[in-house]
Amino acid sequence: MKKIILLILLLASSKGIGQKSELNISIDERIETIYSIAFLDNYFLVSNHDNLYKSKLRKNLDALKNHKAVILFDTLTKNHGFNFYKVTDWALQFDKFPELNKVREVAKPYPFAESNDIIENFKKEFISFNQDSLFQVYLTEIKPLNEKVLNQVKASKSIQELPTYLETYYGTKLGSYNLILSPLVHSGGFNAEFIENGKKQVYAIIGPNGEIEHIPYFGKDYIEMDMILHEFGHSFVNPLLEKYASEIEKLKDKYYTQNLIKAGNQEGYSEWKYVFNELLLRATTIKITEKHFGAKKAKELLDYEIAIGFSLVENFVEILKTYEKNREKYPNFNKFYPILIERMK
Repeated sequence: MKKIILLILLLASSKGIGQKSELNISIDERIETIYSIAFLDNYFLVSNHDNLYKSKLRKNLDALKNHKAVILFDTLTKNHGFNFYKVTDWALQFDKFPELNKVREVAKPYPFAESNDIIENFKKEFISFNQDSLFQVYLTEIKPLNEKVLNQVKASKSIQELPTYLETYYGTKLGSYNLILSPLVHSGGFNAEFIENGKKQVYAIIGPNGEIEHIPYFGKDYIEMDMILHEFGHSFVNPLLEKYASEIEKLKDKYYTQNLIKAGNQEGYSEWKYVFNELLLRATTIKITEKHFGAKKAKELLDYEIAIGFSLVENFVEILKTYEKNREKYPNFNKFYPILIERMK
């Protein structure tokens, strides 16, 4: 009897370990509300593509351009560094409207210091804006549009495999994977990490890379390779950057040339350690792409990196071959990371 119980426990345990991670795909009310405020404020990271969502917002919310939420958003973005990922990180800490209770912690919270009072006031006005704008009515009107956008992305046969591709390559698992599509976010996106119930949840908030008949379009290669593999990849690679920061700094004189400084600045990275991290992440994305989407797609990604001045990615790609050929020795990327640094030296 004890042997049977033990066997059942072992089977249950192995099932948990091998359980496939799911990618949750949604359009989120919190993100759409804050980006509607951003749209009214002419925020620089709102999508440049004209679409039916913007037409609806102009019709429904134009009278709210002077709402306190818009005024406070403008102050926060221009005077208190409330930009880029900080906007989406802040919004996703909370549960649903109208309560907007804080239910998760940002893995690396950004200290707002003197703007804390403004942030608290903004939260109140954020809730007020959602109610004053009759946002639920707007959501009902755009529901058919949302369904078209979501169905277009979900139709991919490979998108639900991406968490498995990432976990297999890096050799570790995360708590959950959440893809939030936003018709109002710029072409690109943000990675967000939260701690909830002791587990790390990762989010990718992605904007469209085009539109078809004024409906936002998320191209398959763009959303899966450029965005998901890349943005979620940050959650595997970034912790190692912090752990080995001093060793990475020793590589600066050898690799951080004027050309790479210029290329890094153009891509939004002004420090060597962040350039190093980005080069490595782009290399791992290329290798995962090669394995699951083919050598041609991988070469297209590599050619792009070389074209923008990130030719050093080739060095990382070459070193990663050692990792891939010796997974018994390096069961996860954490084990290989110091070897990679030594090879770079």
